[in-house]
Amino acid sequence: METTVTQIPFTAWEQAVFVVLFITMVIGLLYWFSKQSDKWQNFIAQIEEQWRAFSKEQRTENNACMREVNQGLTDLTTVTQGLVAEVKEMREDSQHFYASFREHDQQAKEILHEVKTDGKPAPKPRVKKDTNVPPAN
Repeated sequence: METTVTQIPFTAWEQAVFVVLFITMVIGLLYWFSKQSDKWQNFIAQIEEQWRAFSKEQRTENNACMREVNQGLTDLTTVTQGLVAEVKEMREDSQHFYASFREHDQQAKEILHEVKTDGKPAPKPRVKKDTNVPPAN
């Protein structure tokens, strides 16, 4: 049997150099990994900060747009209410006009009848309700 000294081809100081080189390489790699990790964390923090700034800017812009939309809807509601009031007023005016028009038409028919019958008064006709005109309130 061979002894362990003859199995290892290098002397003790040569083996110590290999161990020191290996330890140096491991420490170097750990140092390089920690540097890369720091760079990566800084990069992620920078991207995150940019994203926060973008989100804040978008939120501000969206809030301004929503205020404009809200104001537009408020204005539209006000105008629509005014239009509804005007339409109601126009309907009332139309009802008064149609009532006056029917009265005038009736007078014209009576005059025409008197002219045709040589001055004899016309019988009073029954007044029909006009179905096209809504009833007065």
